[in-house]
Amino acid sequence: MNTETPTVYKPCTETARISLKPLGCPDPPPHTHAKLDRLGIWLSATCAVHCMVMPIVLIFFPVLSWIHWSRIMDALVLGVAALFGLGGCLLSLRHHRDAMPLCLVLAGLIMNATGRFAALYLGPFLAQTLVIAGPLLMAYALWKDRRLCQCSGHAH
Repeated sequence: MNTETPTVYKPCTETARISLKPLGCPDPPPHTHAKLDRLGIWLSATCAVHCMVMPIVLIFFPVLSWIHWSRIMDALVLGVAALFGLGGCLLSLRHHRDAMPLCLVLAGLIMNATGRFAALYLGPFLAQTLVIAGPLLMAYALWKDRRLCQCSGHAH
């Protein structure tokens, strides 16, 4: 280099993408997270509808054994929706790198758990509202995750 030649430093604006997959694990099939998201959306929506309809059904058909089966079915559907929802969000996090859907799914699970386990302290209206709003928030988060995965291939 000459003393007459000015040295120009250009900052590096490119960031290297860090792989989020564990070492030694192959990539899942490309549409696995999309299927998990769709299944999670339907299960979360089913859980929310079930939580809205069952109190009305129990008013008209006050059979005590239905309450037991309703709680078992509700916990089972919500657990499966949580499993598929969290799995779909974690798999799609590699593609769009946005943690908002995952945070919303977790917030929906926390809302539902709070409505279920703190019902005695919250009162019936607030507890039922949280029990219904939790799966709806999960369904919205999975829909948002699905939209992010559809747009991740485009340059915005």
